[in-house]
Amino acid sequence: MIPARAILRDTKSRRRMMWIIGSVLALAVLILLGGRLLEIIAQSNSQIPYLLIGLLVALVVAGGVYGLFNLVRAVERQPREYFDPLPSGLRRIWPLVRFADSTIVAFLPDKIVFRSAPRIQKAGLQYLITPRDFFALKILSSVFVLLFSLFVYVTIGVFRWEITLLAMLIASFYPDLWLVEQGKKRQKRILKDLPVYLDFITLMVEGGLNLTGAIQIAVDKGPEGPLRNEFRIILRDLRSGMPRTEVFRRFGERVAMQELRSLVTAIIQSEERGGSLAPVLRAQAEQRREERFLRAEKAALEAPVKLLAPLVMFIFPIVFLVLAFVIYMKYVQEVQT
Repeated sequence: MIPARAILRDTKSRRRMMWIIGSVLALAVLILLGGRLLEIIAQSNSQIPYLLIGLLVALVVAGGVYGLFNLVRAVERQPREYFDPLPSGLRRIWPLVRFADSTIVAFLPDKIVFRSAPRIQKAGLQYLITPRDFFALKILSSVFVLLFSLFVYVTIGVFRWEITLLAMLIASFYPDLWLVEQGKKRQKRILKDLPVYLDFITLMVEGGLNLTGAIQIAVDKGPEGPLRNEFRIILRDLRSGMPRTEVFRRFGERVAMQELRSLVTAIIQSEERGGSLAPVLRAQAEQRREERFLRAEKAALEAPVKLLAPLVMFIFPIVFLVLAFVIYMKYVQEVQT
């Protein structure tokens, strides 16, 4: 049997969908009616009574306001108490995101909408936006391009539908690029903080504390960042009674980095074999620190190659121009003398 709560939820969703569709159709009809009304007024040469004109205009305005009010009422409220604070840029367009989520994304299949959930988790934004919000951002990116194309058409009278569709398609991938960039920043921050946390945990374990107490001290004393949040999740799972191997296996799946997978594998093997955890953590801390130094050396060696393009494009032409100017001035002076 289907639960009564599910039936009630489907009924409310169906009513809400009909409400939104009716409001959109009403707005479209009123916009067409308003345009037709303006054409009739322009062609009537003031032969229509002013009272009738006022009533028709009032009807169009009232219908438009009512339709917009219904659409605004259809927006679902999202409590943000348990989410991370929004960035300034995202905060400005968040009402539009909620509007697109409630009027469009809410009626799309979950298989399409929640396809981005693993990438959001990998980027560490699962407490900032939901997959529905992310899909609404993709829709808004395309809508902004469409509005800009309409603005260009109204301003200079140029509109190419094939270019507009291509631009809308490209703009819809901007949230994906932003998600990839956030994931790269998070991974860099985790790799930077990982040796510090491993040193804290290793010292505490060698001092006689258990792994839970060592992680707690590392969280209290370690630097703020995404790795600290991940260790807090580990502490929460450990204190809830979850097996330690399962906790660290989930940790490796959430972060999905080779360095942390190596750490998780070493800890799980040590737990399963019953060996001492301190030497494993000490070896992992030394290896992560060496990898950090190697990454720094690699970045230093790559710097001259990366500077070559700015030198060729900007600095060398200016130097050549200065030298050519000096040579030209000397040539002019010699010719005059």
